[in-house]
Amino acid sequence: MSTNPTNGDLSSMPCDQVLERIYEFLDGELTDDVEARIREHLAVCGKCYPHFRHEEVFLRFIERRSTLLKAPPSLRRRIMQMLVDEEASRPLE
Repeated sequence: MSTNPTNGDLSSMPCDQVLERIYEFLDGELTDDVEARIREHLAVCGKCYPHFRHEEVFLRFIERRSTLLKAPPSLRRRIMQMLVDEEASRPLE
């Protein structure tokens, strides 16, 4: 499944590598060079672009929902305290 677009091989990155890094791409976690190569690939690949768009729309939906629904401060404090207590009770290695 390591195919490149046949459009004159305008992309230097195969499909499997693009899809493997699509979340890093969407999160802006890649170097400028890798990001540019993925962007080039998506511009010409009819197989990867729809997958990318689906993931992008889904990620933006999740981001919007997560900003709309927040836990009350008292719940967040209790959860943080539980995490601190759990970490404090672990044996030192």
